[in-house]
Amino acid sequence: MENSSVAIRTDLFFGTDGGGRDGKEINIAPLDATFRDNSRAALHSWFPYLEGYSPRFVEGVVKEYFPAARRILEPFAGSGTTPIVLGQKGIECAYSEVNPAMAFVIETKLEILRMNATGRRQLAKNISDLTFGLNSLVHSVKPDAGLRESYEVTFGGSVFFEATQFENILRLRTIIDELEEDGGHISKCLTLAVLASLIKCSLLKRSGDLRFKTPKEQLLGTQCIIAAVREHLLKQAVDIVDVSELQAETKYVCASAGDLREAVEGVWDGVITSPPYLNGTNYIRNARLELWYIRELRSKADLRRLRDKVITSGINDVDAKTDWKPVTKGVEQVVRELEEKAYDQRISKMVGGYFKDMHNAIKALGACLSDEGLLCIDIGDSIYAGVRVPTDDLLVEVAEDIGFRTKERIHLRKRISKGGQAVRQQLLILEKRR
Repeated sequence: MENSSVAIRTDLFFGTDGGGRDGKEINIAPLDATFRDNSRAALHSWFPYLEGYSPRFVEGVVKEYFPAARRILEPFAGSGTTPIVLGQKGIECAYSEVNPAMAFVIETKLEILRMNATGRRQLAKNISDLTFGLNSLVHSVKPDAGLRESYEVTFGGSVFFEATQFENILRLRTIIDELEEDGGHISKCLTLAVLASLIKCSLLKRSGDLRFKTPKEQLLGTQCIIAAVREHLLKQAVDIVDVSELQAETKYVCASAGDLREAVEGVWDGVITSPPYLNGTNYIRNARLELWYIRELRSKADLRRLRDKVITSGINDVDAKTDWKPVTKGVEQVVRELEEKAYDQRISKMVGGYFKDMHNAIKALGACLSDEGLLCIDIGDSIYAGVRVPTDDLLVEVAEDIGFRTKERIHLRKRISKGGQAVRQQLLILEKRR
């Protein structure tokens, strides 16, 4: 079967098939396109977001493609790396993020960056004081009854925590609510510390998707939730003192990337983003504990409500309402092949739905950009049932169908799929066709 519609553009793509540029040539090392640096960086390390990229990645893209930019959009903000780095560099940023837990993480960081040095020093002291008295404080309050009830209604008989851990998690929620009544930022800092600790203190493991630990993994034990939260709080107290303040306005404007055109004013110089990868991951399901803790999940129906808002990228995102009709010939070809070979018919619909959703998002972004605006997308490809889904190539096809043209494709790093096959990660640079 002819595959010209999704063939690699060897004039624009670096690798064994072409002669374009490698990320190192624009000062982006392979690990810069991963969360690894964020796991150590001040502020960025406050929440473990495996799908993120590093501050160095954003800095490299800005230096190469946006040296004079004043306004940049981030439609899939994740843990907030792009809006934070841009704001610190004096570039205005408007962002969207559909996951309420991640939107909370981002806004908490940004609120701290909006504080002056005196306010941050006082907050650091308050956090330190809370940290050293946390153990006795936890045991002096009652568990939050409402949060317990929403857990039972949402998760049924599922047991995600040991009994003592669970009671202390509920007590921490009581403390957060009491601190919130007193005002200030400390309640949000404590909430963020708990969110960052929930998975590692649970019976679950985040390994791609969220799953239960194996019996062997359980033998390694689980960290006490109070100890884990104290560690995160102490890290916050240290980071807050020396972190760089925002030099430009950075704000959340809407949940969905497709709504950005209605949510922002004027024209924008570009986009720096990493949309969900088409890797079968259910991003909402993987965040269900964090969403429950911030009271975004009060019933099973809330999971479906939130899942319907995200870009279709997981099998469980697919339902009868999913619009999976292929938007380009290349997408149609891959969808048809998956219909023949995939072990689950939802996979082909997931792929069709993904590019339909991304078509809508890219179209909305294009309407926001100036005539010279650039769309910079970090993305990787996938393989299902032996069928390669060249997500990067197909996104180029989708964007060009809308009215963009490919300026450049930068090779970032090689990856390995769950099945052990070689896949890649690229930075797509798209410009409006004039």
